Amino acid sequence: MSTQLSDTEYAVLGLLTLGERSGYELDKLARRSIGYFWQPAKSKIYAILPRLVERGHAVSSAVAQDGRPDKRLYRITPAGEASLRSWLVSGEPVSRMTRDGLLVKLFFGGLGELDGLRAQLLERKREAEQKLAELEEIDRNLDREEDFFPYLTLLHGLEVTRAMIRWVDGALHELDLHEARTRSRARS
Repeated sequence: MSTQLSDTEYAVLGLLTLGERSGYELDKLARRSIGYFWQPAKSKIYAILPRLVERGHAVSSAVAQDGRPDKRLYRITPAGEASLRSWLVSGEPVSRMTRDGLLVKLFFGGLGELDGLRAQLLERKREAEQKLAELEEIDRNLDREEDFFPYLTLLHGLEVTRAMIRWVDGALHELDLHEARTRSRARS
């Protein structure tokens, strides 16, 4: 069996360094921390946790709950911490797969309706503006010294999100110019 972990498994190990948690709690923690740049699906987290236990990187314990099913809590082991530290300093590249359906639609946009693309671009901008507001709120409340390394990732998130807003504005402008040129050619 390979001892090599996936990037997402390492991300879950990193989350476990922040304390013992259930799969549900890890998902919530991921959403409000690394979720701005690396959000594993909840089902993926639940699938990863037993594998981490099997490989000795984490341990689990059952906790009885009144009126609800028992929950399982996970905690990183010293072997898991060592594996995580080793991965953090390795030159091993992290996978970078970006899939963006809007970009696919734009690429083939000449086959569709421009108003539909414009609406989707405006929705992307609205989402980016909402995310920017959330990140700026985190920035206002973050102790930059105490949380220095998370702060570095926050800076990335702020820049990428601002760039997304600028890109959408530019794309909308270019779409308007394209539409005007197309109308002008049609009149000629």
